[in-house]
Amino acid sequence: MSSQRKLALVTGAAGGIGEAVCVRLAKQGYTLICVERDEELADKAATAASAPAIPVACDLSDRDAVQKLAERIEHEWSAELALVYLNAGIVIPSNVVDTTTKQLRRQLDVMLGSVAELAASAARVFTASGNGHIIATVSTGGILALPGSAAYSAAKAGLRAYLTALSAELRGTGVAVSGIYPSAVDTPMLLHEATHGGSLLNFFGKVSTVEDVADVFERAQRKRRLEHYLPYSDSILVRFLESLPWLVAPLLGPANAIGLRGRRRYLRRKGLNPDEYR
Repeated sequence: MSSQRKLALVTGAAGGIGEAVCVRLAKQGYTLICVERDEELADKAATAASAPAIPVACDLSDRDAVQKLAERIEHEWSAELALVYLNAGIVIPSNVVDTTTKQLRRQLDVMLGSVAELAASAARVFTASGNGHIIATVSTGGILALPGSAAYSAAKAGLRAYLTALSAELRGTGVAVSGIYPSAVDTPMLLHEATHGGSLLNFFGKVSTVEDVADVFERAQRKRRLEHYLPYSDSILVRFLESLPWLVAPLLGPANAIGLRGRRRYLRRKGLNPDEYR
């Protein structure tokens, strides 16, 4: 790591994973660009980092706002920018037939459209300098689609494809592209799913902590590989089922039964009564 302070941009910086990663980046000596959907959250993220930080309000579902942020990446911050972590996410648990067009587009814009646009701007900056790292939070839900979260899974699956293509395009330029693929992580978003009818498959296995994800983030920084999984054992199962998608529906009954027990344990750990959430 250079002794010169460089810029690292983080979206979703006030959330569980984003905040944990901002702390790690601050310890590494970065000045942070903390991107959140409004000024209050952006200021909160910048303060929590306990490091030099630039709060930036940008609703990632607003295409004009994303374009302005992309322009700042390519012009205002291009000389010092060294790392971009595209982490912001949203999930609206709902079956496809019950999902509104607005809900569908918001999820796709936040987790695919905005990420693709910002990653492209970062790639232009980094290829010009011959160095840099683009990292995104994907999900094992982007490998094995979750019933009740079709828009979320579609966005994450599309993001996986985008990162794979971008990595191949940037091969040999000195620019790294990495995706982090966690299963369930104990964040406010997971708690929302647990209490609002989210997929029981979230609770099939281990629920990781945000610090677990931050550890994988730092591993991605060191290794600079394309894909990094958490936990790795989950990735083996979901990648196997991805290749045999017709097996998923018959397995949903027993898998959901295991997930239901896992959700009950999770809610009890959060101090909630599982019987109030069905």
